[in-house]
Amino acid sequence: MRLAEVLRDAGRGVVADVTGTLDESVGNLNIVGIALSSDGVEPGFAFAALAGHHRHGAEFIDEACRRGAVAVITDAEGQLIIARSAQSDIPIVVYEQPRPLIAHIAAFLAGFPTRSLTMVGVTGTNGKTSVCALLAAALSAGEVSCGVIGTLGSTLNGDQLASGPRTTPEAPDIQAMAGSMVDRGAKAIVMEVSSIALSEHRVDGVVFDIAVFTGLSHDHLDYHETMEAYFSAKVELFAGERSRRGVVLIDDEWGERLARESVIPIETVSTTGKPADWNMTAVDGGWVLTDGVDSCDVRTPVGADFVVANAAVAIVAALRVGVPLDVAADATETASIPGRMELVGRENGIDYVVDYAHTPDAIEQVVSAAARERAARGQGRVVVVIGAGGDRDPQKRPDMGAAASRADVVIVTDDNPRSENPADIRRQILKGVQSGCEIHECDSRRDAIGLAVATARPGDVVLVLGKGHEATQEWSDGVIAFDDRQVLASFIHNRHDRHEGESGRGVE
Repeated sequence: MRLAEVLRDAGRGVVADVTGTLDESVGNLNIVGIALSSDGVEPGFAFAALAGHHRHGAEFIDEACRRGAVAVITDAEGQLIIARSAQSDIPIVVYEQPRPLIAHIAAFLAGFPTRSLTMVGVTGTNGKTSVCALLAAALSAGEVSCGVIGTLGSTLNGDQLASGPRTTPEAPDIQAMAGSMVDRGAKAIVMEVSSIALSEHRVDGVVFDIAVFTGLSHDHLDYHETMEAYFSAKVELFAGERSRRGVVLIDDEWGERLARESVIPIETVSTTGKPADWNMTAVDGGWVLTDGVDSCDVRTPVGADFVVANAAVAIVAALRVGVPLDVAADATETASIPGRMELVGRENGIDYVVDYAHTPDAIEQVVSAAARERAARGQGRVVVVIGAGGDRDPQKRPDMGAAASRADVVIVTDDNPRSENPADIRRQILKGVQSGCEIHECDSRRDAIGLAVATARPGDVVLVLGKGHEATQEWSDGVIAFDDRQVLASFIHNRHDRHEGESGRGVE
């Protein structure tokens, strides 16, 4: 398709029309796709060379051209970089803020696949992955062919299509995934929508039928700087041009504020007794979700408050897509979510759990849930293994330590150190750990998990937090294979074999 036509149609209502300033030879270029990464370029593609968090995409112009790029869309900085390169004669289209345009170009070239789908976007500090998984389970139970795009990659009806490094992919990838899902018969997509993705216009070109808000707590302030700016980014999903209606958990002050200020119709959900359209109430070992007229019984694999809240908003969102209330509730009861309160083993009266919790609020909620489980048993301790990711929001690290202090035993270790000194990260977490708990520091995550298993006693709950489903660990010199679930399972197995052997010798 002619570049001039693509720019005109994709940019309508997004940016000022600049097609009149294009040379005729540039405007007549045939564009078949667009990519933000040079290694995603194919012959006939436009290369979107944008400023990144560490480097400018224009620095990779040689690779993009080698792969077949026929034009570049960039900003003024990118134009200067390309002018100094060996590819200075490649046709360039320059915009001051090119991201919104690029998102719409991607949607246009893909044929606007999301327009033929029911789109549900889920945002919030914690719970996005879980709510998407619960929603997908509910939609599938309601015979709605459903795709998922998020932290765990992309799936369709439970089948893995691709993995990805980001919670919300870049705009061209979103459109390509949506197009592929449409071709495979999808009728709906549920998508994790991060605050950074909203700020970077990755979901521009998508209109969500339902936007879901799970709550807000300290995270990503290295990017947004303040909680107010973080909240403002999240609220973008609830703008009239982005979403048609919303489902908002109002258990925190940010949810209450969003419900008050939203310009689109909102249904509120509460699990704490606040006045809301839908309330979740504890009844006879389970829960009842009701709007005062309709209701359903809800049971969750774990009785943690955040698990119950995730189920509530997922059920209400599924209802709005068209799934009967009881069908949605039954589906959420049995849904499995990798790395989210995942029971890896139960041995000798000890529960071993892996969870993705990596913010102060999430850690506090998971540890508190384990403490309630311990109290119900009448014995045991909560043993927690935590670390913090390098190159990510250092302000939250002492608060993570403070949240972990609710446990009886705290083992501070490495998460994904990336380019930072691991010892410095551990030191920042340890500053927040409160007295009153047993404290250990391990400079090996494997050793930390081994220590947790070795010291666990009957009745204990062992929590390995921070990485959840992740199967790698990132260091300054590269990435290694490391899956908390596999490592934990191996130590549990070794402990079980050792105890079995000791028992056998005793019989002899």
